[in-house]
This record gives sequence, structure tokens and C-alpha cells, in this order.
Amino acid sequence: MPVLCIEQVEGTGSKGRLVREDIEAYVKHQLTYSAPVAAPVGDSVLAGLPDWPKIDFEKFGPIERKELSRIARILGPALSRNALIIPHVCNFDKADITSLEAFRKVLSTEASSDDAKISLLTFAVKAVVSALKAYPLFNSSLEEDEVVIKQYWHIGIAVDTPNGLMVPVIRDVDRKSIRDVANEMQQLAVKARSGKLSQTELSGATFTISSLGGVGGTGFVPIIPLCQTSCRL
Repeated sequence: MPVLCIEQVEGTGSKGRLVREDIEAYVKHQLTYSAPVAAPVGDSVLAGLPDWPKIDFEKFGPIERKELSRIARILGPALSRNALIIPHVCNFDKADITSLEAFRKVLSTEASSDDAKISLLTFAVKAVVSALKAYPLFNSSLEEDEVVIKQYWHIGIAVDTPNGLMVPVIRDVDRKSIRDVANEMQQLAVKARSGKLSQTELSGATFTISSLGGVGGTGFVPIIPLCQTSCRL
């Protein structure tokens, strides 16, 4: 969208006054000849925005200062970038899961002592894969003039840890049973909270699920957790 700079428009009316045709001609020229502006990347994402204000909070009352964790220092800028650059679309709906909850309870009674608890999130993971297979464009990435459609289904699960949010990845979910997914999800969550996840276990997701079931609420809008190779944890 061209920006109208009134000083650059040459008036052709009486005594150099601007007329409607002058504005239309200027806009047409801008649309035709203005070079496209590349999307900012890296440190230039916030270029052109005013600096964040420096505020002395102590003058308003007592405060406490805590150093950010290493994970927060890495993911904070990445998530801020993603919120600005990646289009976010949100939709809310409701579903009757009475039968699903009854089935979940049956599976729980059949579980052994070594099996992980099967939660509704486990079913959500499997349901997402079925949806991604039905609508493969949701399992894709955009690279310049091409859409890269993945033929694998690795699902990232956001896990809240003492050091910040982490997203371990369950690979090849389409090949695993409900109980397999539940067990692996528990194992990855334990490793995430103890800080023992490998880089491989944190990469390769084609879709990410953020679950706030334990917190509650009726809806929320997560930030897409895309993190480039340089964002190593």
C-alpha cells in the first residue's frame, strides 16, 4: 500500500493546486513502480519502532528483580518475532466428548501400573494427526515460492517447566497407539521438567499443541513456537 506524501504530488490545477486527478495519478504511479519491501528478519524486526521506555518502577513501590533463565532469554525474542511476523488466525468451537470421556475411563481401568495416565490431550494428539492427513496444507511450511508438504506427522507438545516453556516432539504419531502416545508424552514431560531433553527431542515438529486444560478457561491464542536452528537450548 503506497504512502501518500502530499509534498511529492505535483498540482495541475489553478495556481498549482491539487485536483483529484493529481492524487489518482500519484497513487497509480506508486502502485506501478514502487519496489516491494522485503519482510524484516533477525534484529531488524523491530526496526522503525520507538525504543522501549525506561521506567523507574521503584519510585512507585517495592520491587524484586530476578535474572531471566537461559531458556527465557532464547525463546523470548523468538516468540516476540513470531508474534509480529507470522499471521495468527484463531477459531473457537465446542464439541460433545461424553462418549470419548467414557472410553478414556475404560482404557484407564485396563492400564497396568507402568502405563501413563491417558488424558484428553492424548486423544487430541491423535485427532490432530487425522485432521492433518485430511488437510495436508496444515502440515506444511512456506519456503519462498514453494509449499513444503511433510509426509510425516511429528507433534510438538508445549510443556510448562520451572525454566520456562519447552516443546518436546512426539515423532511418527500416526504409527503409535493411544497408549504409546500417552507413555511417550509422560516420558518427554519428565525430561523437559528436569532439563534433560536433547536437541533432537525438541526439533522437527510439523504441528504444535498447547494445552491449558490444567489451568482452565474457555479459549486462548498461543504464539507459534517456530525457532530457527540458531535458537539452541
